[in-house]
Amino acid sequence: MPAAKPAKTNSYPSWAPRIWNGMSVSNYYRMLKENRFQVHPLRYPMMGLVGGCSVANSVLNRCQRLQFEDRIADATLSAPPIFIIGHWRSGTTLMHELMSLDPASAYPSTFEAFAPRHFLFSRPFFFPLVNRLLPKKRPMDSMTISAQSPQEDDFALISAGAATPYRRIAFPNRAEKHCQQLRFDNADQDQQQSVQRALNHFLKSLTIQYPDKRLVLKSPPHTGRIAQLAQWFPDAKFIHMARHPHKLVSSTMRLWKSLDETQSFQLPKYDDRWLKEYVFDCQRLMYESYFAFRDQMPTERLVEVKFEDLIASPEDTVAQIYDQLKLEDADAMKRQVRQYFDQRKGHKTNPMNLDGTLKTEIDQHWQPYAQAFGYTS
Repeated sequence: MPAAKPAKTNSYPSWAPRIWNGMSVSNYYRMLKENRFQVHPLRYPMMGLVGGCSVANSVLNRCQRLQFEDRIADATLSAPPIFIIGHWRSGTTLMHELMSLDPASAYPSTFEAFAPRHFLFSRPFFFPLVNRLLPKKRPMDSMTISAQSPQEDDFALISAGAATPYRRIAFPNRAEKHCQQLRFDNADQDQQQSVQRALNHFLKSLTIQYPDKRLVLKSPPHTGRIAQLAQWFPDAKFIHMARHPHKLVSSTMRLWKSLDETQSFQLPKYDDRWLKEYVFDCQRLMYESYFAFRDQMPTERLVEVKFEDLIASPEDTVAQIYDQLKLEDADAMKRQVRQYFDQRKGHKTNPMNLDGTLKTEIDQHWQPYAQAFGYTS
């Protein structure tokens, strides 16, 4: 693949936590070995830093097991979880933040997602350090972030060594097709079991941290896992976010460039053509799984929301979600949502330039998605 010019993204400090920083020694070594230790020399400092963190994680993991292992094994979720799903850049993060405003709910924080196997033990002394080291804004879109911000649970799966498509980010120049895991019904049994074990352990740990709370979770790869999640967590509810494909493709390409530049152990060598095809492949695989199971979900368990409707009428949209999923206190949530948007009136999204050729390709390859969610006009 021809090398591409680096994308202009927000700076990410060298000392800031990476998504691999929660790995144990064994999981970290296994990931490096799978990729033949093909680390670029400029990434050696990061490799060493993550390695040092892995040693600390292994020790802290052991401490948590000694203190909490029995409680985690016996824990049961207080209520069926809510999974927020949808393609990257479709508004899943915004919906996660909104649903997390409900005082009856709890969510995995950035700290907990980065330290999934020891946050119960280490939070009193480790949380302030992570909060201090994190940049104030996300590099891909300038949204504010802190150690307490709602975070994707797939990052917790990374640290647990589970099979997640995000492992591609570590070595973006390798040929492995991690995106195949997005068609999760075709994933092999070991991959499915690794995700189930890691997710179950993480949610049980969160239940101990947040007793009597309904867990609200968000991760785009869950879109392709909806059938398995519905089986693993009976009565779980799902909020699917959709957005016009013309807005999604360029924004998702920017997302991967940003993550690959700031999180990977290599210097990305791919060009925009390869990256566009990767985005197309991910969308196709993810939604083959989603569309195959979508009609089997009762309306009180799955609600589909368009990002454009949420932005145009956030209070009414959230109220409709609560009504369809049969959740309580919709009026109280409307007030929370109004206050949330009042505090963020000045936020601006990144501009997107879409050339005619790319628009035509999107219209062709994303046709099933566009038809399913009403973006054909």
